Amino acid sequence: MATVSEVHSYASDRRSMWQNVKEGVRVSGLPWAFIAPSVIVMLFITFVPQAYQIVVSLQDFKAQNLGGAPAAFVGLDNFRRVLSDQLNIPNYNFFPLLGFNIAWTLINVTFHASIGLAVALALNAEHVIGRRIYRVLFVLPWALPGYITALIWNNLWQRNDGGVNLLLQSINQHFGTSIPTRTDWLGQVNPPIDLRSVIPAVTIIGCALLVFWLARRTMRLGLTNGDNRRLDVSRTVFSIGGIIILGLTVVGTLLDVVVSHSTASNPVIQMFNRAGAPVLAFYAVLIANIWLGWPFMMVVATGALQSIPPDLYEAADVDGASKWTQFRQITLPLLRPAMVPAIMLGTIWTFNQFNVIFFITAGGPRGQTDLLVTQAYELIQQNQLYGDAAAFSIIVFFILLIITLINNRVTQSTKAYDEA
Repeated sequence: MATVSEVHSYASDRRSMWQNVKEGVRVSGLPWAFIAPSVIVMLFITFVPQAYQIVVSLQDFKAQNLGGAPAAFVGLDNFRRVLSDQLNIPNYNFFPLLGFNIAWTLINVTFHASIGLAVALALNAEHVIGRRIYRVLFVLPWALPGYITALIWNNLWQRNDGGVNLLLQSINQHFGTSIPTRTDWLGQVNPPIDLRSVIPAVTIIGCALLVFWLARRTMRLGLTNGDNRRLDVSRTVFSIGGIIILGLTVVGTLLDVVVSHSTASNPVIQMFNRAGAPVLAFYAVLIANIWLGWPFMMVVATGALQSIPPDLYEAADVDGASKWTQFRQITLPLLRPAMVPAIMLGTIWTFNQFNVIFFITAGGPRGQTDLLVTQAYELIQQNQLYGDAAAFSIIVFFILLIITLINNRVTQSTKAYDEA
């Protein structure tokens, strides 16, 4: 016989959606009243401008339309022009630009997290003298305004009387070396290292490993929800979609290599054409951004390390666990809840890192260090292609949304403790 609670639950499920909405509003009316002012403010400062941006992206909006003159409706033509490189702008190519932006983000975030965690672990040792002073000094690059830091690095990388070249000159004088001291760090066009020949192999191996990991993960977790045995749509889309896309990339690149005799020219390979042979200015801004970004990870890791109970390490010592085993079994799992959101945030910051690129290289030489965000700025400020820039920004928004969803799905960082 059904219980009273089961009957009530069944009756509530049979109610219409509108009745459920009214019941929800009645129950949560007071919380909505508290957040209503912020919702209204967000409506005017966020949602209305975004809606206007969508409207502009569907129009041939130019500088002459800023005064109120109506712009012609072109539909999705701006999006087509942005993706097919038909903007008639020098050095503009969307997919190599996207590949460079992805490589920039991955390299920077890897260095930020690795250096930040390593320094935090070093300063967490009790025998380090003056570790509080070190923590204050190390956090200064992150605490300073980004554009000031970028301008300082711009001066350091200058060819004439730049700090780096002067340092190399001093080294030559004191040690008798012959290191070049007139290097054009920000203007040299020829890449010092060309890795484009290994991109096909890296693509095949990397995508194959990801397919293997996704397949094992899917077999272990399944495609159904463990609670109600219903199909988990998000897990299915992520797992099956990822396996199909990555598998097609592996097969397509292999066929391309076989047909082209050890080379490949498919769209995936072309996307990383710029990232595979970065100019010298890339390394200049990379060093500057690594110096700027790792203190944030150090601060997060330090706070997480100090919250780990010392009793866990004492018990591990009694059990005879090595330091590496303690790090792998205790430190890393307890650092994860703090570091994963920090890495997600750092990914978004680095992907949209405007200050470092703009104030050090301004995207040069010849647009070889442009990111998506600096290219969007140039579309507006220099080229005054407002419709194309709006479409470009919407595309970038969805790229960031996809990256965030993938990151969130893999790390499960936004799940509640009772859902993990």
